[in-house]
Amino acid sequence: MSLFSVPLLQIPLGQIAVSAMKTLPLLLTTAVGISVISLGSCSTTPKAAYTSSEASPEGELFGNYLAGLYASHVEDAQSRAKYFTQAFRGDPSNAGLGRRAITSAITAADFDLATKLARDVKKIGAGEPMSNAVLGMYDFKQGRLDSALNSFNIETADLTVSLMMKLMQAWAQQGSGDTEGARTTLKTLPGGSYFSKFGLLQLGELELSEGNYDAALTALEELDAQNADTMELEMVLAKARVLDAKGDKAAALKYIEDYSEENGTFETGPIVAFINTLKSGGALEGPRTAQQNAARALTESSFGFFVKARAFDVAEVFLRLATELDPDFDKARMWTGEILAYNKRDDEALKMLRSVPESSPYWVSAKLTESLFFSTRDRDAEALAVLENLDRKQPSFVSRGALGRAYLIKEDYEKALPFYEALIESLTEEELKADPTNLFLRGVAYTETQQWDAAKADFQRVLSYDPDHSDALNYLGYTWVDRGENLTEAFEMIRRALELEPNSGAITDSLGWAHYKLGEYEKARLLLEDAVVLSPDSATIIDHLGDVYYKLGRKREAGYQWERALDYDPTEKERRNIRAKLKGGLYAVKAAP
Repeated sequence: MSLFSVPLLQIPLGQIAVSAMKTLPLLLTTAVGISVISLGSCSTTPKAAYTSSEASPEGELFGNYLAGLYASHVEDAQSRAKYFTQAFRGDPSNAGLGRRAITSAITAADFDLATKLARDVKKIGAGEPMSNAVLGMYDFKQGRLDSALNSFNIETADLTVSLMMKLMQAWAQQGSGDTEGARTTLKTLPGGSYFSKFGLLQLGELELSEGNYDAALTALEELDAQNADTMELEMVLAKARVLDAKGDKAAALKYIEDYSEENGTFETGPIVAFINTLKSGGALEGPRTAQQNAARALTESSFGFFVKARAFDVAEVFLRLATELDPDFDKARMWTGEILAYNKRDDEALKMLRSVPESSPYWVSAKLTESLFFSTRDRDAEALAVLENLDRKQPSFVSRGALGRAYLIKEDYEKALPFYEALIESLTEEELKADPTNLFLRGVAYTETQQWDAAKADFQRVLSYDPDHSDALNYLGYTWVDRGENLTEAFEMIRRALELEPNSGAITDSLGWAHYKLGEYEKARLLLEDAVVLSPDSATIIDHLGDVYYKLGRKREAGYQWERALDYDPTEKERRNIRAKLKGGLYAVKAAP
């Protein structure tokens, strides 16, 4: 039946946040005043013209350019780098084309090629920003800090590349002993509000690296006062490291445990790793190199800003530079894997996600992303196997929630139920009130396993916490109608759910189906036709519309809707019933009213 106002896959998995947005071109317009930015744009097309149908240098140039564009369209990073490089070789004075070749090489993780291209582009004009960023990064990685700073110090109006270079510049300055210069760089980052706050986070890290613990705390507390939510976790981890470095392990442990408790008690990730280290008497992460700090700065800004601005290609370039500077930084690898998975670069995504070791605090997140990767590609068995392995090796609230959700999506309610029972058993009353999602989903599992009294109790408990929980209103109201119980209250519940979610095809379907069950077929038709418009790819809703057409004597239209429903992935039970109706009419289904 059509009972959810949102699909199960759209209900958040606790702390998991995997992007599900369309990739934009390499152009970013931000809300903080950053103008149009392009990391890989080619402002000029190749300077050539066709003169004949025969192969010619000009023809090869345009062929390579178009092949590169097509490779970009199909997310073939290796081919994109190959063809844009060949195009640049055919038009070696075109700095814009060289820039596109450089960024393509970066996203193909071919830094030898990117560096060679950057040298060639720099010969055209010293001011091309991407070539300077890459050459500076190469020298920075090799420890040639003076040469790196020469590249990073070149000013550019390209704000994205300027930010990239300034973040690396600050840490190259710190590494070369110019701490005051690094402070100035971090305090004057371009890019508006986000990067002003981000500069404070980096300043805290800088002062920590220099052993200036009070100054580090001052910078982090100033950041905290500015409500920098997107940086909160890193700010907390940095402050704990400062307290630990000062020799106050007790204060560091209390601070991070309080944060964990206030945010639902972390079971996995760096917060837990810090707590365990402090409890065992060990020291938190030791001194970082300048390159490691730069890698972290690029990583955090990548996801904290560019992914949130939906500039995924820009974010990938930042992350690729980060992993080149620090190949062992698991967080950068995990997030690169997420972007690759979203862009359907499947082999690259799996390789990157699986490179995060089990010992890493980011391993659980990498496994959850891998499972989601398989799920979104209809490889459910593999998705489930990843979660089962995760739960065996590192069982937690997160792994249980993910497994419960996976079984619900597979409609294996018998297997889902124990996970939700365990989840709810582990939650306090206050936690359930704050988020009754798991209680609602246990009610779903109880319903589908014919334990109606338990299910009803869960739905009513959800509504006692949140009277406007639209899914609980819809589910309980619909089920009462289906059972012929409490009809007045049931209709009020469904109508209230529809008021809360007026564009929900699922809830509109529920109200229409309720009228159908009462024999009010014309009212049902109007609602079900609206529901199909709102949710045009729902097999359940299309099937229901076919049923009401049949009741109204419109049997040819009923058959057409049933045929259509088969194209939209119905459940096995729905598929059997639809085929029976197509063969023998509505009453060929035993349960037909």
